[in-house]
Amino acid sequence: MTLTENQKNPLRWIVKEVRAGNLKEDSIWYIRTLTDYGWVDYKGFDSPPYVEFATFDILEEYGYIKWQQKSQNQYKGALTGKAYEAVDSNFAEPNRSAIRHLIPLTEVEHLDCELWERVRFSVSAGGDNPKAWDTAIRNATVVLEDRMRKLGNIDNINQKATGNGIVNLIFGSNKSLQKDKLPSEELEAYRDLYSGTMKLFRNRYAHRFIDPKPEEGGEIIVFINLLLKMLDNLDWETENENT
Repeated sequence: MTLTENQKNPLRWIVKEVRAGNLKEDSIWYIRTLTDYGWVDYKGFDSPPYVEFATFDILEEYGYIKWQQKSQNQYKGALTGKAYEAVDSNFAEPNRSAIRHLIPLTEVEHLDCELWERVRFSVSAGGDNPKAWDTAIRNATVVLEDRMRKLGNIDNINQKATGNGIVNLIFGSNKSLQKDKLPSEELEAYRDLYSGTMKLFRNRYAHRFIDPKPEEGGEIIVFINLLLKMLDNLDWETENENT
């Protein structure tokens, strides 16, 4: 079980007010009647929160407060060191600042234009349909292969230059397009990356129906989008070298 925000907020308030000297750490005293409620000996100016007794019981289960006295209309107890640790760490929740950098990866306006043009008809047929994602990935791998052909000025009629053959023409170690433009280790890394993609995705989806889970299909599309951007960057660097 995890705490809800409505359960965390009273503890945040108590810790804040204890640190400010407005509540006694060892005498957290809360009284509630049918018509009113109050924090005994509270010296601050904030509007004190209304808290259900069930929330106090949960906070005690987590070890944040030790109640010394309970009755039908009052709770009196003391904060534990664990309460300060929980509040200071935001209840050990992970830092979510990276999420804003991940969100653009899922927004279509950030996808390669040609890639989106080729996959949008398939996925528009139904985002939960594995068959739609099967077709979308197949089209995406064709876009990737075609982009490599354009980068390498490879004739589409050349039947020998397909899949892994195209990769070797661009990133292979012997007389390839990028041989003199990339360090040997980087050239090998590009070859392995694109060769693996051709074998794992292009060949696989070209010869059989895979029907991936929708979340897997989306991840593959985003991955291929990255590979297209990397090719475009190489093409841009080549054009600048020639000007």
